[in-house]
Amino acid sequence: MHPRFARFLFIAAAVCLLVSPAGAQTSTGNIYGKVVDQAGDPLPGVTVAISGVGAPQTFISEADGGFRFLRLSPGRYNVAADLSGFSTVRRAVDVNLGANSEVTLSLAPEMRETVTVTAATPLIDTRETGTSEVVSQEELEQLPTARDPWVMLQQMPGVLVDRVNVGGSKSGQQSYFVSKGVERHQTTWNIDGVNVTEMDETGTTTFYYDFGSLQEFQVVTSGADPAARTPGAQVNMVTKRGTNAFAGSARVVWADEALQADPALPGSIREGNSVDNVTELGADFGGPILADKLWFYGAYGQNDIGNITFAYTFPQKTSLTNWTAKLDAQPLSNNTLTAYYMFSDKTVNARGLSATRPPETARRQSGPGWVAKLEDTHIFSSNFIVTGLYAKVDSGYVQEPRGGMGVEPIYIGESDNPFNLARGWHGSYSRSEQVIEQNNYRLDGSAFFRSGSIGHEVKFGAGYRDAPTEWNITWPGNQVWGEFWEDGNLAAFTRQAHPIYTGEYTDLYVGDTMTFGNLTVQGGLRYDLQRSFNQASSVAANPVIPDILVATSYPGDERKLQWETITPKLGATYTFGQNSRTLLRGSYARYADQLGSSDAGANNPFYDYQLIYYNWDDMNGDRRVQRDEVDFSEMYDWVGVDPDNLAAGAPSNGRVDYDNHDPTMTDEFLAGIQHEFRPGLAVGVNYTYRKRDNFIWTQYEKTRGMGDFYTAEDYVPASAPITGTLPDGTPYSIPYYNLRTGVPRAQYYATRNRPDYHQTYNSVELSAQLRTSDKWSVRGQATFADWKQHVGPRGVQDPSPLLQGDGCYTCDGSAVASSSGADGYINARWSYSLTGLYQLPWQFNVGAVITGREGYINGLNRRVRGADRVFRRYVIPEFDDHRFEDLFQVDLRLAKELGLRRGVNLELAVDAFNVTNERTVLWQGYEYVANQSAPTAPEEIQSPRLFRLGARVRF
Repeated sequence: MHPRFARFLFIAAAVCLLVSPAGAQTSTGNIYGKVVDQAGDPLPGVTVAISGVGAPQTFISEADGGFRFLRLSPGRYNVAADLSGFSTVRRAVDVNLGANSEVTLSLAPEMRETVTVTAATPLIDTRETGTSEVVSQEELEQLPTARDPWVMLQQMPGVLVDRVNVGGSKSGQQSYFVSKGVERHQTTWNIDGVNVTEMDETGTTTFYYDFGSLQEFQVVTSGADPAARTPGAQVNMVTKRGTNAFAGSARVVWADEALQADPALPGSIREGNSVDNVTELGADFGGPILADKLWFYGAYGQNDIGNITFAYTFPQKTSLTNWTAKLDAQPLSNNTLTAYYMFSDKTVNARGLSATRPPETARRQSGPGWVAKLEDTHIFSSNFIVTGLYAKVDSGYVQEPRGGMGVEPIYIGESDNPFNLARGWHGSYSRSEQVIEQNNYRLDGSAFFRSGSIGHEVKFGAGYRDAPTEWNITWPGNQVWGEFWEDGNLAAFTRQAHPIYTGEYTDLYVGDTMTFGNLTVQGGLRYDLQRSFNQASSVAANPVIPDILVATSYPGDERKLQWETITPKLGATYTFGQNSRTLLRGSYARYADQLGSSDAGANNPFYDYQLIYYNWDDMNGDRRVQRDEVDFSEMYDWVGVDPDNLAAGAPSNGRVDYDNHDPTMTDEFLAGIQHEFRPGLAVGVNYTYRKRDNFIWTQYEKTRGMGDFYTAEDYVPASAPITGTLPDGTPYSIPYYNLRTGVPRAQYYATRNRPDYHQTYNSVELSAQLRTSDKWSVRGQATFADWKQHVGPRGVQDPSPLLQGDGCYTCDGSAVASSSGADGYINARWSYSLTGLYQLPWQFNVGAVITGREGYINGLNRRVRGADRVFRRYVIPEFDDHRFEDLFQVDLRLAKELGLRRGVNLELAVDAFNVTNERTVLWQGYEYVANQSAPTAPEEIQSPRLFRLGARVRF
């Protein structure tokens, strides 16, 4: 047994700490309650029964009057308490995804009639030590949104999303986002309890989802839950299920350019985006096969999205197709079984379309995949419950160039060329294929006992997951292209990329929830073993120069990039005041980042396609490279190969430092207060502090593999600073550094931990929620945050103020941001959202979503060629001195319900997005040239106002 794992078992057994019930990978919720008499004293031996979703269940209240119903499907339940000599009390209780509904039932003696309690389910969860939000089915259906998960993330406290989706203008693609100072690659995505996080493009989701099939949507952003490994957002979605009543629906949602305001670009803006057409069709149906024993549910969704992006009027069309099937069974009174299947396919007609990639060089994408789950929960006794799960995830995608695999591409490097072609790619582009098959195994359980007056809920879990990945990236034709430049042409010869690598993930956690009256203490320990390693693969020779760029193979690597961590969690809540309507919470949590399956890829010689350049003369003018036109006397340049040993297949410049490559760690402290003014209306404030250190960086070394790393001592100040004037007249002066004479140009690097560097995140989150009451439902939040980096001397190589990664790479105390590559550097010091539903007379319903945030950072920079002939970007003058405009958007919805015959209802709706027709600049080029007289033209603005029509039939 590994020593660290043994230590974990010892500590877990000795300490036996808590687990927070708001699990990070969950598809259920819980009901906790107590039965008391009119004096408030506990009543043991009371028969408590629930009905509603699934089969009825019963529980006999314990000595303290407590009862519980665990791992329930989200929905509304009827809870009834019955004891001879007392009245029967009934109450409706809402169960939400990943949440605990807590109720107290008060029985009066010697009453024969049944008392029905109409109070709303309390919003305060006395077991929640962290921060999370649940979006109900009603909100998913009735709020005016673009109906994808990334739009919903905009409504979460502490979460910032890179792009602005106006009614579908950005649908069909995954947004980049950060959650409490942590980037997207630490996100965990779960559908019906299955982890479907993409571990190659780490932190993305493997699938796109049919919103019409979702029951609820939850995002957990912090807390003392050892079931959560990463500090990123934990996104949980659960689909609907069949009940004892047949029910279904069908819908159509449609938006078109004819319903859009004028998409003309104002002022000097030359590029933008707009909606061409968005159409969603869907239907679902479920019900009993055997009442109280077996239920079915099925759904279909088709979402066709056509958007016009950049300067082209050529629309990019995306189609998302989903099929969902679900069986729930209760073969025994103490056993439930779920079988789940989802098929998901995404097709895109023009992936990569841009100003330098015209339609023929864009790629057609298809990505059919599926997830299948079998889950069983067994209640061994009222004090012991275990759930086992197996799931298979099959995914990946193919991107085929629109120009075809038989067409040799060309690259135009200068706008002034004899072919009268725009600068960029023409003819065709590369083909890529990804294959991923994942297996998930999980076992989770809960055990309950009492020690004196202290109640314990010990929770434990273990899991294993693998994520093998195979890539093939090939250029068309003879895997050759020509590049045309003013000072000479180049021939590029390639060899395909063919990496095969695997990620393996093993986890174990244990904990205890201890209740002392109004005080609940929680804590837990988590053990993780994460591995990433390269497997054997081979590549064919280049067809034109098989004697130079030869066929070769890679035997794989016996070494594994391995992260092994033990992370503690500790939290507490305390309730006080009338009916315990005020809650204090506090927690400490330590997280380890998740390891991508591709993180060992820098040691794989076939991780990317290999490329060598020679001078070329297109003698016959056909714009195709022939061997006799190429000057092979000297290799002009190379990428991804060792120029001295092209047959070896060895990594060229980069390597993973297995001895100095540990996970980034996050320490989090949270404190908050929440008050429920009345059932269904609560407000709260939370403060979060995070410190993240042990970051991974690229550290350059002078000799490949020798560890003789560059330091600041290898650089000297340049003879003169970089100077210029911004368009507003502000002068700037940027000191920068060059390598000392005799020090070789930096080209070899190692991926390893960055010393003397950490980041801090401070935030205050205000929240308010009004659950449907008096025809109202409201949820709002405002977040104020400060995200900074701290750089010491050992965390710097080139001391220049370089724009790289998350901001100014070397600037101590500066703001940091997520460099998503679109819509600015994600960093807003304030943001807010407000959503609401209201029921008008005559079956009219109104919905609203208001979002706003500070403009993201516009990282102005100067691109200057250094003495080593390498271009670098230097920050002007401070990274966060310049920001884009603040964002504001209002979306509204008006719907009318019409009752038809035999219980059929028809809903007609119109949604209005960006009602005030804001055209905020979201992104523009960051680079300035000396004494530039005007700012770079913005490259993207907020899409114009758009109306969307919809109809839904329920039966």
